[in-house]
Amino acid sequence: MNEPEGPPTEAATASGDTATTAPGEAAPEQDSRRARRMRRLRPSAPPRPSGPPQLDFPPVKNGLDYLASVVKHLDETESEVTPSDVKYAVLHLQAAVEVLFKTRLLAEHWTLVFINPGQATREELDDASLKSVTPEQAITRLQNIAGVEISEKEEKALTRLTKDRNKLQHFGFTDNARAVEARAGEVLDFLIRFIDTELQPYLEPADRLATELGLRDLREGLGNINSYVRKRMNRIGGELRQHGVESTTIECPACENVTLVLDEDPPVPPAGGGAFATCRFCASFFELGDLATRWLPPLWNDQGTHVCPWCDAEALGTDVRVRSESEPVYFCFACSRIIKEIAPCDGCGKPMDVSAEGSAPLCRPCEDAREPDPESEYELPYEDPADYGFDEGAERPAYENSWFPKEGDKA
Repeated sequence: MNEPEGPPTEAATASGDTATTAPGEAAPEQDSRRARRMRRLRPSAPPRPSGPPQLDFPPVKNGLDYLASVVKHLDETESEVTPSDVKYAVLHLQAAVEVLFKTRLLAEHWTLVFINPGQATREELDDASLKSVTPEQAITRLQNIAGVEISEKEEKALTRLTKDRNKLQHFGFTDNARAVEARAGEVLDFLIRFIDTELQPYLEPADRLATELGLRDLREGLGNINSYVRKRMNRIGGELRQHGVESTTIECPACENVTLVLDEDPPVPPAGGGAFATCRFCASFFELGDLATRWLPPLWNDQGTHVCPWCDAEALGTDVRVRSESEPVYFCFACSRIIKEIAPCDGCGKPMDVSAEGSAPLCRPCEDAREPDPESEYELPYEDPADYGFDEGAERPAYENSWFPKEGDKA
């Protein structure tokens, strides 16, 4: 009788098929570098454990899942965005910020995710019991240590998002839903670029492929959100041009779009009355008397006043974005005058509009008070001897040929 053969052994081939070998035989050479690389790119699914489903959200996947929820809540093409949608978009967007920022810090050095890197321990990192960095600390470390470029505008949007999230999470929050939605869309746009440029290079090939697939869906959703915003902004821009109010339309403090029209009452004015400015994008409104205080005034004199050089009202804002101008300008909230360049008066220090002159002039009071130059003393005009036929440089004639009388001559 023949001995029964032992169980065959499997060896991976380059194509992913298996080959059997008899006991004692060496595995074929095909289980090579290419086979291992294929297994990394297309990892086989782990066996499903018995029992309830397991959570599996490593950092980047976790961040992408939060962002997918944000897009779902803000995508106008799917359904109308409700205040509840904006609320959960803000909460999940801030969660994505924290997860993805810490992931980038981990790629730089694992101690950077601790609030105090000098006291970092591997044990606390492994069991997630550490006290991790705040969002503000994460931004600073990403900029100063990891060399991540975060613009001033992006940092401002991230800080504002953190405040919105803290209010929603802990204290309740009342704000304009459209304004919060616009700010959230800006951060979402930043995070997608952040994943693409700052996290993808540090991922393993298989994770990189899965992340790129997730980003593809996110970009499509972000495109829908931005497309909706662009359509609204184009419509609003056409209305502002038609109504001739572009020179009195400034940046809205709520949604940060340049759609806040001065001297425009809100749809339902408050009972107190007064003059208002209303945003055409998010419908926020502000009293004109309080609006100028949102822009830091230039300190032109010891009293720190911000006087308009045209109307003398203390209502001059600086670095104000106006729709009709390509760069931030000085803007008077009393007379709606746009001033591109200001310099103090040479006499009293009062701010002067030098946009046209290009130099610092004297104000009218200083010009009037300036004393005239004293008149110079009168001097006789100089007379040239040559005018009378006398040449000072001529050679003196000999005495004997002179017509002057000589000594001894008779008169």
